[in-house]
Amino acid sequence: MIRNRLLSTTILIAAALSACSPSPETSFANGREAFAANDYRGARVALISGLREKPDDHEMRVLLARTQIALGDGEGATSTLAKLPKEMTDRPDVAAVAGEAEVLRGQYDKGIALVDGLETGAADRVRALAYIGLGEVDKAAEAFAAGAGRAAPDASLLASYARFSLLQGEAAKADALVGRALKLDPRMVEAHLVRADMRLARNELPGALASFDRVLELHPANFDGRVGKAEVLISLGRLKDAEPLAASLSEEAPDEQSVIFLSARLAGKQGDWAKVRSILQPHEDELRVNPVVTALYGRALIELDQPAVALGVLEPSLKRHGGSRALRRLVVRAQLASRDPAGALATIRPLASRPDATPEELKLASLAAKGAGSDGAASFEKRLSTPSPEWIGGELAKADRALRNRQWSDAESLYQSILTRTGGENAMVLNNLAFAKQQLGKDSEALDMALRAVKLEPENASILDTAGWMLVQSGSKARGLEMLRRAAKLDPDNRTIARHLGQAEAS
Repeated sequence: MIRNRLLSTTILIAAALSACSPSPETSFANGREAFAANDYRGARVALISGLREKPDDHEMRVLLARTQIALGDGEGATSTLAKLPKEMTDRPDVAAVAGEAEVLRGQYDKGIALVDGLETGAADRVRALAYIGLGEVDKAAEAFAAGAGRAAPDASLLASYARFSLLQGEAAKADALVGRALKLDPRMVEAHLVRADMRLARNELPGALASFDRVLELHPANFDGRVGKAEVLISLGRLKDAEPLAASLSEEAPDEQSVIFLSARLAGKQGDWAKVRSILQPHEDELRVNPVVTALYGRALIELDQPAVALGVLEPSLKRHGGSRALRRLVVRAQLASRDPAGALATIRPLASRPDATPEELKLASLAAKGAGSDGAASFEKRLSTPSPEWIGGELAKADRALRNRQWSDAESLYQSILTRTGGENAMVLNNLAFAKQQLGKDSEALDMALRAVKLEPENASILDTAGWMLVQSGSKARGLEMLRRAAKLDPDNRTIARHLGQAEAS
C-alpha cells in the first residue's frame, strides 16, 4: 500500500513539473532576453529546453548556435547548425554564424568558404578572423577595412577591428573604432574589453578598471573581464579585492595560463614565495616563454634560497630578452647568491654603467665588484650617493604616473626614494608624497610632509591646498582655512581648491 502511494506521488510530481515547464515560445523569449543581457549560459539552457519541445524552430536553433559561439563552443555551434535545412544555411546571416563557428574550431579555410561571395560586415569579420588564424595579416587588414567601410557596418566587426588595430600598434585608430562600435551597440561586451585593453596599454589603470567593471555589469560571468579586473586590482595594490576574483577563477579554470599567472602574481605581491613556486612549477615549460612570468618564478626561487635553480630558469630567458632590466637584476642576485661575483659584475655592468642606473643596480654592482676584487666598487658607491639627472627624471615620471593611476604604495616608494637621494628639499615631491601617504591612511606622516612643502614654497597654490585640506581633515580647521583661502586667491580658477574651501567653510 505504501509502495502504491509513493508511485502515485511520483506520477503527480512528474505531472506537476510537466505542467509548469515553459512552452517553446516562452523558452525562446527567455533565451532571447538572456542573450541580449549577455547571460549566455542562461540563454543556452532556455534555448535547449525550447528546442527539445520544438526541434523544427529554425530561428531558435540559430540563436542557440550564436549563444554557443559566445561561449566559445565552436563544435557545439557547428553541430547545432548542421540540423538546419539548406534554405536556412544559405541565408547570409546564418552563413556568417556558421563561418564564425568554423573559425572557432580552427577550420579557417572552411570559415572563409562559407562566407565566400557575401558582402556583409559579419562576413567580412569572419574572413578577417580566419586570415588572422592563417597568419595572413595583410588579408585580415583588408577584410576589416572593407567591413568598416560599409554603409551599414557591423558593431562586432568594428570591435574586432579595434582589437586588431591595437595589436598592430595603431592606438588612435583602435580608439576611433571602439567609439563607433559602442555608438552602434553601447552594451557590446567585446568593445568594452577592447577599451579596457587600450587603457591598460596607456597605463591608465583607473580607466581600465572602470571598463572592466562595465564589462562585468553587462556580463557578470565574463571570463576575460574577471581576469582583467583582478590584474588591475593587483596592480593598484588592492590585494584583498583581488583575492575572491582570483579564487573563483582558479576554481573555474585551474589550467588556464592567464589564471595561473594571476594567482602566482597575487601570491608574489603577498610575499608568499613558496606559493608562487608551487603554482608555477608544474607549468614551468609553458610559462617560460613569458619573461614576466619567468622573472616572477625566478624571484621565488631566489627568495627560497635556490639560486642555482633560479639561474637555470632566468639565464635562458635573459638571452632571449636581453633588454629586460628586471630579468638582468634577478640573474645578478642569483649569481651573487651562488658565489659568482665576477659573473655578477659582468652581468650588471651594462645596467650600472647607464646614467639612469637605479640604486638597486648600483648596489648590486658594488657588491659584485667588491666580491670580485675590482676597484670599480668605489665608483659605484659614489654614484649611489649622487643621483644623476637622468635617474631623477625617470623616477619622477614613474612616480607621477603611479600617482595618476592611484598606485599609492608605488607612488610613496618612488617619491620617498627621490627625497632620500636628493636631500628631501623638493616641494612638489614632498607634496605628492604627502598625498600618497594620506591615501594609504598615514595621516600624521602625510601632514608632516605637506607642511614641509609649504615651508619650501609658501606661495604655491597646489601645495597650500594639499596642506590646508589635510589640516581641516585633521581638526585644525582655522589654520587649514587660512591656507585654503590663500590658495584660492593665488589660483581663483582652480576647481579643486574652490571645492575644498567651500567644504571647509561649510563644515
